[in-house]
Amino acid sequence: MRHLTIMKIGLVLFLLIIFSLSCGGKVTTRTDGEEKQFTVNGVVVKDLNSGKDIAYFAILRDGNPFDGAFVKVGNDTLENQGNGNYYLEGIPLFSFGQTVSINISSADDDFNLSTSVLMPGSFQITNINHTTITSAQADQVVIYFSPSANASGYFKSIVRPDGSNGSTALIPAIEIGQTGIDPEAFYDGLSFITGTYQITLVSYRASFLYYPGMDFYLPVGLPSGNISGANGTIGVGVVAPSASIEAVPG
Repeated sequence: MRHLTIMKIGLVLFLLIIFSLSCGGKVTTRTDGEEKQFTVNGVVVKDLNSGKDIAYFAILRDGNPFDGAFVKVGNDTLENQGNGNYYLEGIPLFSFGQTVSINISSADDDFNLSTSVLMPGSFQITNINHTTITSAQADQVVIYFSPSANASGYFKSIVRPDGSNGSTALIPAIEIGQTGIDPEAFYDGLSFITGTYQITLVSYRASFLYYPGMDFYLPVGLPSGNISGANGTIGVGVVAPSASIEAVPG
């Protein structure tokens, strides 16, 4: 249930991003003289928690899902999943620190988008000061983590026992290596929520977006609109192996 809830929320948010950016975009002229407008959103991920590398792109033409594109990331061609979605996963597809090329094209529309992203380095949660907490300790929980080379930013996501979003936020520069958890993550109003919490950290470069199978939440404030000459956002990042905290009655 937790995983399904997160996937549904993540997909809804991703679709909102896509359609909110569908006005404008890269305009091309077909051989028949008709103009077409493209919007591209996607992400390239090394998910150390699942052990998979993932590439996921969603493409619109004139504001509608487009299934006629050719999408290549690195040396691999993404599979057309329908409804404008292109997906590939493997073990592995990319290396840490690799510059990954991205090419999206449609010959019939005279559309070609070529760019690249730099994959951040591996990193991990090194310690949590309280892996078992009571309500008296909820305001003292600190996550310690190693740095990720080439990352331009980090965020944390704390998922509650029922799969809901406890606390998800960008990590400011002064907290890189050591960041606290908002005590409200462990409460529903005044009630302390017991059970197992999933702790996920992500390093990203440029931006980060939803991908199928993601079992955490995205924060507000991630950069967007970073594609030169087109609407949309391309992100790249590394998901560290998750950790957990057990909240017990005090």
